[in-house]
Amino acid sequence: SPVQSGPAQADTRNTRLTHRLANRNEMPAETEEIPEIDMSQQSEAVVAEQLVSALTTVGFCYAVGHGVPQETVASAFTESAGFFERPLSEKLRHRRDWRKSTCGYIPPHWASTSDPDEPPVERFSLDAPPDEKEVLDVCHTCDDTVWPSESFRKASLDLISAAQDLTLRLMRLIGGGLGLSPPDQLADAFVGFPTPANTSQLRMLHYPPLSTDTNGSASGDRCGEHTDYGCITLVFCDSQPGLQVLSRTGRYLDANPRPGRVLVNIGDLMQRWTGGRLHSARHRVLAPTDPKLRSQPRYSLVYFTHCDDDFTVRPLLGDPDSFPPVKTGEHMRRRFEETFQLGQGIDPQLPPL
Repeated sequence: SPVQSGPAQADTRNTRLTHRLANRNEMPAETEEIPEIDMSQQSEAVVAEQLVSALTTVGFCYAVGHGVPQETVASAFTESAGFFERPLSEKLRHRRDWRKSTCGYIPPHWASTSDPDEPPVERFSLDAPPDEKEVLDVCHTCDDTVWPSESFRKASLDLISAAQDLTLRLMRLIGGGLGLSPPDQLADAFVGFPTPANTSQLRMLHYPPLSTDTNGSASGDRCGEHTDYGCITLVFCDSQPGLQVLSRTGRYLDANPRPGRVLVNIGDLMQRWTGGRLHSARHRVLAPTDPKLRSQPRYSLVYFTHCDDDFTVRPLLGDPDSFPPVKTGEHMRRRFEETFQLGQGIDPQLPPL
């Protein structure tokens, strides 16, 4: 039967959202902002305490003094923009086959980051088109066919190395802030890096300019509301705003770019691992209303980290039965399948994999 849209469908979605929000823990309005943490000017104990506080309440924070060289970030942005400016036929030579690899190019409209709990008929109705973006995923073990050039490979691997160092530092700080003994045990789940045993990846994103008569998806999103799959996400943004974080009270908080800062957020695996203590917050990328911003592309570099594929994540805090144990690799494969299977066939002009 044809997909139904309109008031009845909207009421169903609103009821589901109200139910989700009713189950969130309330927090004072004055704390509803994304904190900024200086990792270079304070003792490790203070930084650890601030990190855990931010990632428990909001699930996001800005990190300054993080140690990732700005020139490394700038080089990766330059290479990313150069790749996305190429003709589609060239970019498709580096296309990702999600069934076999975690690396490669993903064309626009080929995946959706919308809520995986939504039935497919609702996620891909006229009211919920797929994401208005194109992506190149790379990691330290990519096949040679993925890399557009040697300079691209070098810039990407330099950023991956620096981002992984920051991730391990964050893991140790979080372990200390949570009172884990030993505090290094979170970082110890990443010993497979940089081998195929750990598939943490750098995602390069390009949101094309929007025409005057389109808002991205019908909801006004360039990237639908979602949570991240893994442990910790590091976001490096250009100057364009649009990223918003859903607070525990149901308000959207702007996560606008701040020069020299890295945006840090918690993913689903980390929430499970800490027994729900750390918060995997829902977020989205909103299409701008300013005509000048709409006519410009938006770029971001996102480093998604997760434990080694064979590592079993189980709650370290609280009720050990609050989340069932899950192997990292199985969890990631299942989430990728949800993302890509629902996106197949959205753009009939693209050849099948």
